[in-house]
Amino acid sequence: MTDALTPMMQQYRRLRGSVPADVLLLFRLGDFYELFFEDAKEAASLLNVALTKRNGVPMCGVPYHAAQNYIAKLIKAGKRVAVCDQTSEPQPGRIVTRDITQIISAGTVSEFDLLEPKRANYLAAIYEDDGAFGFAYTDLTTGEFRLLQLDERGALADELARVAPSELLVSEEQREQFAHIEHTLVYDSYAFLPEQSVFTLCEHFKTKSLDGFGCGELRAAIGAAGAIVHYLKHQLRRPIDHLTSLRCEAAGDHVILDAATQTNLELVDSRGVRDASLLAALD
Repeated sequence: MTDALTPMMQQYRRLRGSVPADVLLLFRLGDFYELFFEDAKEAASLLNVALTKRNGVPMCGVPYHAAQNYIAKLIKAGKRVAVCDQTSEPQPGRIVTRDITQIISAGTVSEFDLLEPKRANYLAAIYEDDGAFGFAYTDLTTGEFRLLQLDERGALADELARVAPSELLVSEEQREQFAHIEHTLVYDSYAFLPEQSVFTLCEHFKTKSLDGFGCGELRAAIGAAGAIVHYLKHQLRRPIDHLTSLRCEAAGDHVILDAATQTNLELVDSRGVRDASLLAALD
């Protein structure tokens, strides 16, 4: 099969195979980003663009200069997007080299024109360990990175309502117990293991211990925070040198309104067509 493919399509296949199956790959060809095969079929309906075929291969494309608008539509539809750009100038008789420059997900959007201006955009993770619930979250646009550990599932629900993450990582082994939570993304269980997470976090922050952050004994919280760093570095291939600190929160640091109270008071979101939330009134 590979022998019958053109050099460009072989290049595409290699790059497509390097990203998770649920990620849509935008492949730069001249002035367009093209999608092929199943990616093209799915994206064409989401973006309302024409689905065509070339040599029997389904494909669709969007203009390079308008790519951000189309990426925003895909993100809002719940998809993750890998962007593959040309890394060399076209030369006669030679194929242009290409590489994946970024993978964008709902919780890792950093382009300001793709963000909602009135709210933070958090990537979060949850992990249960020996009856304790770890919760960590980060905003890549500001470098904010926090974690906390909770003793009750209800308290975790309250924190999720307060932070309202756009994307929430859960361990593959714990997918069933958190299946009812919105915006979850199942990720490799290995990345959540407390021992592995300690190594991941210490390596990132260039320290020998997490005690200085006040979380050295919070195994569940460390598991959640370590999974976030592992996901960003290894699956999304994001540079995260600007995440320079980790703040450990405690449930007693502030007064928590439970999830139902937050919804009923319409503090941030309104249940009506017109935005009558407290945030909208103050803004």
